[in-house]
Amino acid sequence: MSAPQTLDEAPSPADATDESLLVVRDLCKYFPVRRGLFSRIRQWVKAVDGVSFRIRRGETLGLVGESGCGKTTIGRTVLRLTPPTSGSVLFNGEDVLQMPRSRLYELRPKMQIIFQDPYGSLNPRMTVGGAVAEPLKIHGATKGAALRERVAKLLEHVGMPGDAQFRYPHEFSGGQRQRIGIARALALNPSFIVCDEPTSALDVSIRAQVINLLQDLQREHRLSYLMISHDLGAVRHISHHVAVMYLGRIVEQAPTTELYDRSRHPYTRVLLSAIPVPDPTKRRVRVTAADDEIPSPINVPSGCAFHPRCPLYALLGRPERCRAELPELAPVATGSSHLARCHYHDEIDKLS
Repeated sequence: MSAPQTLDEAPSPADATDESLLVVRDLCKYFPVRRGLFSRIRQWVKAVDGVSFRIRRGETLGLVGESGCGKTTIGRTVLRLTPPTSGSVLFNGEDVLQMPRSRLYELRPKMQIIFQDPYGSLNPRMTVGGAVAEPLKIHGATKGAALRERVAKLLEHVGMPGDAQFRYPHEFSGGQRQRIGIARALALNPSFIVCDEPTSALDVSIRAQVINLLQDLQREHRLSYLMISHDLGAVRHISHHVAVMYLGRIVEQAPTTELYDRSRHPYTRVLLSAIPVPDPTKRRVRVTAADDEIPSPINVPSGCAFHPRCPLYALLGRPERCRAELPELAPVATGSSHLARCHYHDEIDKLS
C-alpha cells in the first residue's frame, strides 16, 4: 500500500496574522501497520487526519476528546517531536515542519512542553536543580553561580522552595513534581507551551492549584497554551477556545463559553453531558452515545465517523447522508467562528 498523499498546499506566512502565534493547517500523522513475513505496510492508522487551528498570543486552545483520538499526537507533531505525514505548522510565520535542524534548534526555546506524567518525565537519578538547569545548559543560556540562581528563582516562581534544587524527584509529591516540570518548561522563556494532560495524574485539589498556576504564568508572561485534557471542567476554566476531536479529526471548535453553552455537534453534547454536577440536589440530563465502543482508527467508518454512535443519527431515522458523505468543518452560521462537522447541526436541540 502506498503512503498517504500530501493534502492541501501549506499556507503562506501571510496566513499568520500579528495576533496568531501558531497556525496549524491540514496536519496529518499516519502510522503504518506492518504485517506478514517481510513486514510490509498493509494499512495506516490515521491518528491525525487534516487538523487545522490557530492560537493567538496570550491565549489557550483546549483540545478535548476520548483516549486515542489523536490529541497527544497533535501536540508532539506541532513541536516536531513526532515527524508529520503532511501539513504545515507556522510559528511566528515560519513553518516548523520545513525548517532545517539548525533553525529548529534556535526555535526550541520558544516552544516547550509539560508532559502528562510528573513521575516519568523527571530523571530519578538527577537532582531537581539538574533537571531544571538541563535546558539552560544545552542552549548555553547561563552557567556557574548565575545558573544556580536562575534555577532557584524558577522553582520559587512556581511555588517551590529554592533549596528543592538539591533534592531528588522521589522526595516530592505528584503536584510538586508537576510544578518542577512547569519550571523546566519556563526555563528558556518560551512563548508557547503544549500542556499534555498536566493534571491527569494529580488529586482533584492539586489539579486546581496547577491550573491556577498556569493561568497566573500566562498573564505574567503572555504565554500561549495548547491545553490537551480529558478534564472538561479544567479546560473550561483555562481555555479561550476549545476544539473537540474524534478519531483524528476536529468535529467542533468554538469560543469556550459558546461551545459549552450552545454546542452544535452530537459528540460534544455526549461529552458535556457526562460532566459531573457538583450539586447533589441537581441532576444533569444525560445524552448518551448509541454505542460505547469507539471504532478503530485503522477502519474509520464511512461518511461521518461518529454516525454509528450518534444519538442524533438514530433520532433522525438514520439518514443516508451521514453514512455516505463526510461533513465539512464549517461555520454553524454565516460569519460565525463556531465550527461544527455535522450535516444536521441545526437539529441538535432535539437531543435536549
